[in-house]
Amino acid sequence: MLLFLLACAAPAERTRVDPSFIHVDLVDPTTAASAEAPIPFSAGGHTFAVTVTTYDVDGKPFPFDGQLSLDVRPGRLTDPVRVTAVEGAWTGTVTVEAAFGPARVWAKDEDVTDDRAPSWSAGVSPALHFQFPTIPEMQATDNHETNQLEGEFAELRLVDQRVVVTETDAAGFWVSDLGAAPGNYAGLYVYTFSKPPEEIVVGAQLTSLNGQNSEYLAATQLNFPTLTVLPDVVLTPPAAVLLDETTACDDNAMEMLEGSLVRAELPGIPASFTADSTAFVDYLEYGQWPLNVGACELYVESGATVPDYYPPDHAGETLSHVEGMLKEVYGKWIFLILDPDDIGAAVAARKATP
Repeated sequence: MLLFLLACAAPAERTRVDPSFIHVDLVDPTTAASAEAPIPFSAGGHTFAVTVTTYDVDGKPFPFDGQLSLDVRPGRLTDPVRVTAVEGAWTGTVTVEAAFGPARVWAKDEDVTDDRAPSWSAGVSPALHFQFPTIPEMQATDNHETNQLEGEFAELRLVDQRVVVTETDAAGFWVSDLGAAPGNYAGLYVYTFSKPPEEIVVGAQLTSLNGQNSEYLAATQLNFPTLTVLPDVVLTPPAAVLLDETTACDDNAMEMLEGSLVRAELPGIPASFTADSTAFVDYLEYGQWPLNVGACELYVESGATVPDYYPPDHAGETLSHVEGMLKEVYGKWIFLILDPDDIGAAVAARKATP
């Protein structure tokens, strides 16, 4: 009986919401460039004139009056991100930032602020062809807790660059773009989650690299990478960048060195690094110990690679040097030690000053 009643029940009436289709076009198609001659990658943005028109379910012009949202993938838009169509049309300019590869401008009838139900229709423009970014172009930003492609599955431009593996560790490796001087966003950590592929050795030249871009504790890295290595080529990685007090005290300068090999001469372990200090509690929890470079306090992480070195035993000492890969953890700049020789011996006895 229940099946009979269900079979006889009238289907619920569906209310169609238009527009059903949205068309997005470029006012000047030549601005789209081509895959062979793409638009340069730019965090500063490129502006394009677009038109948006709406259609009903039969493909006929629909005189839609209301708001539509705009987006671009991959990349981001500056204003406008929400526009108002009148009589089924809108024409204006959009500025596209940090787009790469073939990117398209989207218009969507979604999540509107006016008092109506959205149709969830969408349309995309023809492809806008952009260059892929180099490592420095991807990382250059005033905000050192992000980068231009954060959250994107990013492909980097290596084919016309000289990108070398600078160091490896148990879960990934570092690369440096030799076309950019160290201190110019040239270094990057690539997280492989386990021992890197056997072809990833110091000096290897990469010809392609892509992966999921993320900011892990404010440090830029590429995850789940796919890559290719140029066979039988060995490049010389950049030498360590010498940190002075001016650079060590400048967050922006340090951000430009993130992912690069750095070195400090005659740094000191604070005499205040004692068992009852906050720095000691942090060391027990996070494994990072303090290091003074001039008046600036940096940190060192060495427990996994030099487990026999117990820094509290050396509090108050001036070391000959400390060298390591530079990383950030939310404003703390850290030497990541990869070799016992990267921590120099004491050259001065314990000092009274911290």
